[in-house]
Amino acid sequence: MAKLVMMIRVKDGITFLNEWLACYENLVDEIVALDNGSTDGTYEALSVHPKVVDLIRTEGYNEGRDKNLLYEHMRKRNPDWCMWLDVDEFFESELTRKDFDKLMESKFITRYAFRRFHFIDRTHFAGSWFRLNYSSGHDRVMWKEQPSGYFENKILDSPNVKGITGLKMPTNFRLKHLGYISKDLVDKKASIYRGITADLEPTLQEMYLKNERPIKWIDNRRSLKVIMLNNLLYGIQLTHILPKITYHISKMFGTKQTQNNSATMATN
Repeated sequence: MAKLVMMIRVKDGITFLNEWLACYENLVDEIVALDNGSTDGTYEALSVHPKVVDLIRTEGYNEGRDKNLLYEHMRKRNPDWCMWLDVDEFFESELTRKDFDKLMESKFITRYAFRRFHFIDRTHFAGSWFRLNYSSGHDRVMWKEQPSGYFENKILDSPNVKGITGLKMPTNFRLKHLGYISKDLVDKKASIYRGITADLEPTLQEMYLKNERPIKWIDNRRSLKVIMLNNLLYGIQLTHILPKITYHISKMFGTKQTQNNSATMATN
């Protein structure tokens, strides 16, 4: 059976940490964690959990530095597959390790992608067209370990692994993002980001999920409403992908046509 290792970077995440550990202790083989200077008991909770096999500490906010350090430590665990998620992100409750084992059996797929839904409260997620467009993309991944993998060296916003070659496959596995469910949580995040750059204010305001249409979460993956929503999101995703495919095809044929024209002119 493939070995799946989770990495997590966290600071003062005790609000969700015990729930997060309970979710992933049955889905992954090991957890490699980095604590970025917690003072709320996060470090202590990680240090005693049996699935946490390596725990690193850093100071000062730097996503790229911390994730590459995490990746370096995770590689020492000899993983077959890897995953990174935040402390406020949870897979839907019906998923089991068997579901992930089926994905990892593939000889051709090297990345599987998952959708996130941004929650307004514990039972409802944001359902405006703007947020559904966001959720239609798959912005979290599980990847097959390769020596070429790395994270961008950015202080802020270094979300997913880079350098993994091979096929990427979207899935209908859903992630619940609970980091926006209260004003206090968003204020805390916004304060950190404002200390790094002053250019993010419009994005920070979007995190408060004001005037959102609430949609009640359904745990049953086989529910007709869940199936219909997944199909809707795939449809939305296609509207984003098709123009890109058309552009690249037209660019490719345009380049060939230019080359042919140049060859003809040279012959004449």
